[in-house]
Amino acid sequence: MVSKRLKATGKGGGTLVLDARSLSRQVDGDTGMRARIKAAELNGRRVALSALTPLEVRRSEQAGRRLAFLLARFDVRPVDKAVLHTAGRLLGTTGLDGHEYLVDAVVVATTALCLPPVRLVTSDCSHIPTPTAAARELPQQPEIGLITV
Repeated sequence: MVSKRLKATGKGGGTLVLDARSLSRQVDGDTGMRARIKAAELNGRRVALSALTPLEVRRSEQAGRRLAFLLARFDVRPVDKAVLHTAGRLLGTTGLDGHEYLVDAVVVATTALCLPPVRLVTSDCSHIPTPTAAARELPQQPEIGLITV
């Protein structure tokens, strides 16, 4: 579920997608991450993430309440057939092992299926770039810009 404010501002501004580390930074109150998300929202970008991402970031107590609050504000994208198909194509194209790269492939596939222009915020410089580069080769997929934090 997406907040009314994000639905109203998300028209045509594209999408900022958070991976687990960037969501974790937001939950933990990182000022740089907060500023990046605020700027995206002010510029009409939708802030989104894969439904798998909160499972990687799981928190308890006060941090858990902050995570729940953020999930109510952000566009939590389901892992549907389109995402699974795209993630499978990314793994197949790159030759990456599904056991090791499954979540990364799903996050990149989710990103590839978002409203362009799309930017993926990540700190993963080892796993994310390969499927992201492969996504650029898929027909009718937007180019994914990487923002490293």
